[in-house]
Amino acid sequence: MEPLIIQIGRQRDGCTYQLHPSSRVQLKKAFPNARSVPSVFIGYDTQSDFEVLHGPLWKQVATMLTGLSWKRIEDLGGIKIYDPVQETAVEQVL
Repeated sequence: MEPLIIQIGRQRDGCTYQLHPSSRVQLKKAFPNARSVPSVFIGYDTQSDFEVLHGPLWKQVATMLTGLSWKRIEDLGGIKIYDPVQETAVEQVL
């Protein structure tokens, strides 16, 4: 299965994460009762803070956005962090 896509929106003081619409539809069909949030914001003071803080938190961000355990997300193919502005994958976590 293809990884779930999490879009990242970069701002001056942090990043907002949300599921790509196709991943959201896929999850709603497969797990209609999952308790999830529409977006997650994680702040930072400097670009180096982003590099140090955000990567280790991506699994937690994924569990909040999907309402699923990380094990279940792994079974579905993991996640891909995607920047729609730069049109590039930031990271893939399997």
